[in-house]
Amino acid sequence: MRTLLLCLLLLAGCASKPPRLIVSPQVFWPQAPSLQQSAFSFYLLDQRSSLNTLVIQRGDTTKGYATANNLRAELEQTIADALRARGATLTNQSDRSLTIQINQLQARVNQRPLDHEVVNRVTMTVLVEYNGNSFSKAYSGDSRQIAPFKADIAVIERELRVLTEQVLTDLLRDESWQKLLRG
Repeated sequence: MRTLLLCLLLLAGCASKPPRLIVSPQVFWPQAPSLQQSAFSFYLLDQRSSLNTLVIQRGDTTKGYATANNLRAELEQTIADALRARGATLTNQSDRSLTIQINQLQARVNQRPLDHEVVNRVTMTVLVEYNGNSFSKAYSGDSRQIAPFKADIAVIERELRVLTEQVLTDLLRDESWQKLLRG
């Protein structure tokens, strides 16, 4: 009986833990004061159809996992800090608003017996409202890797973070929406 209990405990300890994916992108944006004397409200909306940032498919089985960190709050803080560094004043008392919408941010893993394929997709939209007018523009990026053996969560995490940083950099460097906020 004790041997059976010991075997069950060992098997329970071998059960795989759900992967802990942390996506924490940084913004690499020159510190020029291009938004100096611009005051506007800023919001970040998570409009993803699924909060599963990591989806792993093994044969006919598919499992989804959310990030271990609060992705929306972390991205909002990162972008707000970048806007302030460019000279913007973020306030709720403005007739101009900037909304960045996360439409897709996901890594999809197809785990096969001898290898795996990872497809990352990030899509965001900038919405600017000013004086009764509106402007929107979408930014996206994707990447694909095939590697041998089992997928490494740390590698997936890094690749998704890098892709998210690239999309954010493209978004933040675009002067088209910044001109509208400067008025």
